[in-house]
Amino acid sequence: MIEQHEYSDSAWGRCIALRNELVELVIPLEIGPRVIRYGFRDGKNQFAEFPAQKADPDLGKWHSFGGHRLWHGPEDIVRTYLPDNDPVRIEASDSAIIIQQKLETPTLLQKEMEIHLDPNSTHVQIIHRILNQSLFEVQLAVWAVSVMDTGGRAILPLPARGGHDENLRAQTSLNLWAYTDLQDPRWQFGQKYITFQQNPANSLPQKIGLSRSAGWLAYLNGGQAFLKKCGYVENWAYPDEGSALEIYADHKCVELESLSPLTTIEPGGCAELVEDWYLLKGIEMDADENALDQILKLAAL
Repeated sequence: MIEQHEYSDSAWGRCIALRNELVELVIPLEIGPRVIRYGFRDGKNQFAEFPAQKADPDLGKWHSFGGHRLWHGPEDIVRTYLPDNDPVRIEASDSAIIIQQKLETPTLLQKEMEIHLDPNSTHVQIIHRILNQSLFEVQLAVWAVSVMDTGGRAILPLPARGGHDENLRAQTSLNLWAYTDLQDPRWQFGQKYITFQQNPANSLPQKIGLSRSAGWLAYLNGGQAFLKKCGYVENWAYPDEGSALEIYADHKCVELESLSPLTTIEPGGCAELVEDWYLLKGIEMDADENALDQILKLAAL
């Protein structure tokens, strides 16, 4: 059974909660579109929250706020960082909640999330949409960013491994930013996974992207694992030198980022990116690659 409950939160103002017997999602109605909380009903929020930023009277300034947000890429200091500080429009039914941002007047684009919670499990599906309300076609990538809480370990899977004789061509590309430091001890490069250990005492930002991907990202924190599946489309162009999945991190959070292919949207049309979320309990932070394989089997990934 799924419950929907609208209420006022001291940090976020009006919110709507979407719950089953296991997990809860909280969606603020005064900013967004965002999901500000996803966690077990008796547990901590998997996402970072920065509620103090909501008190900033400058509504023309972009704030992180935390939670899970929707952007469009490639990243641009002006277009990407348009603020989402205004109330959202909401449509609720028994099976889904749709939250829609008002029109971005500089771009004439509109962001929308359609959220489905399984009545009997931790599974959440989010359909991210960018609608083109202009008179001209626009090319962009739909970009879903999950801002994870401090102290956890991000997991980025490499494509399936194989032997030399059967795999003579390159399989994937690791994409770096100018500030990426592969000597940073927070990174660990394994045979099957690249991992990053978030450290609140280390403020140096880090970021990497992966082209051909296994189609998921994970974050281990507090004995739990957050996993999100996101499809990969072969032979399509992606932004950021072909990145389908990205990890960004600093001292405040880790961002698990998935991107759609670069898509040309006709006037009145839209582009979509679908993510499926899962939450598991009883997960060791320092799980090795064999243990991580078992974790993923539990989530049927």
